[in-house]
Amino acid sequence: MDQDERAKRKAAMEQLVAQADAGLPAQPSAPEEPEDKAERQKSGKKKKSVLRRLFSILGWVLIVLLVVLLAGFVYQAVGEQNDRATYTAPGTLVNVEGHRMHVYKEDKPGKSISEPTVVLISGWGTASPYADFSPMYALLREQASFAVVERFGYGYSDVTDEKRNIDRITEELREALIQAEVKPPYVLTAHSLGSLEAIRFAQRYPDEVAGIVTIDSGSPEFYLTFPERNMQLQRIAIKSGIVRALYHVNGFAEYLNGQRNGLRLLSPEMKEQDRLATLLVAINDNVTDEIRNVHVNAQKVIDDKTQLDIPMTQLVADRFGEVTEDWLDTQRKFGESWSKQSQTTVVQNSAHSIHAYDPQAVADAALELMGPAR
Repeated sequence: MDQDERAKRKAAMEQLVAQADAGLPAQPSAPEEPEDKAERQKSGKKKKSVLRRLFSILGWVLIVLLVVLLAGFVYQAVGEQNDRATYTAPGTLVNVEGHRMHVYKEDKPGKSISEPTVVLISGWGTASPYADFSPMYALLREQASFAVVERFGYGYSDVTDEKRNIDRITEELREALIQAEVKPPYVLTAHSLGSLEAIRFAQRYPDEVAGIVTIDSGSPEFYLTFPERNMQLQRIAIKSGIVRALYHVNGFAEYLNGQRNGLRLLSPEMKEQDRLATLLVAINDNVTDEIRNVHVNAQKVIDDKTQLDIPMTQLVADRFGEVTEDWLDTQRKFGESWSKQSQTTVVQNSAHSIHAYDPQAVADAALELMGPAR
C-alpha cells in the first residue's frame, strides 16, 4: 500500500470518528436519484410560487382597505365641516364652568312663580335630546313651561374635560337652569339612565323638585349592575364615514332608531337635526365616560338613599305585550322604595323610548305632578 492510499484511509477513518463523536450516522445517506431531486425542486418552486401569489393578493387587499378607510375618514371630515354650518342651536347656549351648554325652553304665558316647570332629561347616548323630545312640545305648550337641558357631549352643548360623575352632572344641570333663567320648582322627567340624574338632583336640592317622572328607567340598584358597553366600533363606524354613507340608503335611519319608533313622530326638520347630531357628536368622550362611570354613579345615589318626600311616577313600556310581571314588580318596588308617593303606569304599544310612541302619556304624567299650582 503506497503512501497516498494510507493517507486517504487515515482521513476517512478520522472523518468517521468525528461523525460518531458528533452523533451523526456513521454511513452517509444514499445518494438521491436525479428524478427525485428534480421533483423535489419542482414542488418547492411551486409552493414558493403559491405563497408569493397569496402574499401578493393579501397585500393588495390590505392596500385597498387602507385606501377605502382613508377615503372614508376624509369623507366624514369634509361632511362634518359642511354640516356644522347648518347645525345651529335653537335655544340658548349658557356658560357652565367655562363651557357652553344648550338649553331649549318654552315659557307658558302667565305662568305663576309657584308653578313648576317640566325639565326633560335625556337617557344615555341620545345624540340630540332636543330632537328626541320634540313630539312632546306641542302637548306641553300652553299647558306648562318646559325646558330641555342637553348635557355636555350631547346635542349642541360642548364636550368637556370634566369626568362624568353624578354630582358634577347634577351641578351642571342646576347651573344651566339658573343661567337660562328657568326657575324652580321642577318636575324632572327623565328617560332611561337619566333617572340617576333626576334622583340625585332631588337628593341634593329637595326644595327645588316638585316631582319625578321616569320614562322606562331602571332604579339606581338596577344600574349598579348594569353591563358596561364598549362603543368603539360604533365610534369608528361614524368617524370612518360608514354611517354617513348608510344614511343615503333608504330605511337606514328608521332601522338605526328602531327603539325610537323609527323617528316616525319627528318632523322632517327634527329628523335632520337628529341625523346631524348623530354624525357630529354621537359617542364622544363625555358620552362614553358616562357609561364607564354608571356603577360608581349608581352607588353614590344609593349611599344617600332615603325616601324622597315628592311624588314619583314610573312609566313602563309594555314592549308591545312582551313586558314581564317580574319587571313590573321591579318597577313598583323602585317607586315604593325611593318615594313616599309613587305610582307605576304601563304604557301600551310602546318600546323603551316611550315618548317616541306615546308622547301624550309622558306629557300627562308630568302635568299631573304639577299639582294644585297648575
